[in-house]
Amino acid sequence: MRAVRYAYEKARRWRASPLVSAWAAFRYALTGDTGYFRSHAGWRLSRIHRGSLQEDE
Repeated sequence: MRAVRYAYEKARRWRASPLVSAWAAFRYALTGDTGYFRSHAGWRLSRIHRGSLQEDE
């Protein structure tokens, strides 16, 4: 559950929509990788993957 929260909050901080953030968090929980998703108000493609968690701590 911690990983889902981490991915969702990080995507929201990057200004992805709530729906896109939830989908990214779901994919992160299942596979450890969100794949690419639109963030930064649609101006950027971002990706969160396992290993990102340790980078932020």
